[in-house]
Amino acid sequence: MEYVYAARMRRRRRQRIYRPRVSYDLLTEQQCRSLLRFSGEVLNDVCNIVHADLEANTNHPFALPVAAKVTVALLFYASGTFQRPLGLIGGISQSAISSAIHDVTSSLVRHASEFIHLPLSPEEQGRVKNEFWHKFRFPNVLGAIDCTHVQIRAPSDNALIYINRKGTYSINVQVICDAMCRITHVFANYPGSTHDSFILANSAIPAVFQRDPPLDGWLLGDNGFALRTWLMTPFIAPGTRGELAYNRKHTQARCVIERTFGLLKMRFRCLDKSGGILNYTPQKVAAFFVACCVLHNIAIRHGCALDLPEDRLEDYRRRAPRVPMPIDPPPAAARVFSTGQLSGPPLYGHLRLQDAVFHLKSLFTGLLAPSNRLED
Repeated sequence: MEYVYAARMRRRRRQRIYRPRVSYDLLTEQQCRSLLRFSGEVLNDVCNIVHADLEANTNHPFALPVAAKVTVALLFYASGTFQRPLGLIGGISQSAISSAIHDVTSSLVRHASEFIHLPLSPEEQGRVKNEFWHKFRFPNVLGAIDCTHVQIRAPSDNALIYINRKGTYSINVQVICDAMCRITHVFANYPGSTHDSFILANSAIPAVFQRDPPLDGWLLGDNGFALRTWLMTPFIAPGTRGELAYNRKHTQARCVIERTFGLLKMRFRCLDKSGGILNYTPQKVAAFFVACCVLHNIAIRHGCALDLPEDRLEDYRRRAPRVPMPIDPPPAAARVFSTGQLSGPPLYGHLRLQDAVFHLKSLFTGLLAPSNRLED
């Protein structure tokens, strides 16, 4: 008995041994780019951004340091892998991984307004317009707008409103980008059954472009949106040479939003169906999307490029067919989460005649005038 008691006491006194924990500062530059999709410089910047928020949760002697939390979260964003395999790779428990992903995501979402914002000042608007003109020869453009779906598991509440036109569960996210693929607006607030035009009508964008004084420019969108004085859409049935030229230039310039979606989903597999369906609530998936948009803009600021092959871009176009605008809007209950009371009536439905006349006049007297004509 004394021998058994002594053996137990020795086991109690034995110091716990922890497996080494993964951290990007222990990886080579090539490993950082292949595993985390970012350079070491970008990762250092991300750590500096979230450090104040994450430092308060690392007071425990065995808590994960900030660099390890960022590494775990970016591994999840980059691979779309569920938590258990990540824990085996990094020697970290599943609960610690879940906490790290939550902490990093919440911090990035809190900092979203610092990196994602529309060009509201005259200087910013001039820069964005010049970039669109020099790159696509399309004047007066402040951004390209479209929506993209992120697949999710079937929610426990109101599951039917998350079924999209392809029969899968998803959230539908509205994004605006500039000519350099920088994201200037993201609205991840509606389920997959919601039409793009309804999301736009209930976002802040109409109020921003209709304020006094209004923004001096317009957005480019596809035929899933209604024509507005501040939203240029293609001719559905172009019949003249000018209409064909306009549609061609419009498509070339608007393609930047499709490229942005392709870059997002290639860098962050958690947003693409190739990474598997996210086993999280719609609210958490929406937060993941916003966090990835913040990281995307940080990478662009550092020049951390990610090449998108043309075949991948073409594949994305095929996976996102357009549907006509609905006559009736979806029910008000079709929201992922509340964003507060909206002011004014919804702007879905048909374009007012005076808006259409104003838009077409500006189109033909401005863009297609002989002195400022679109190139054929």
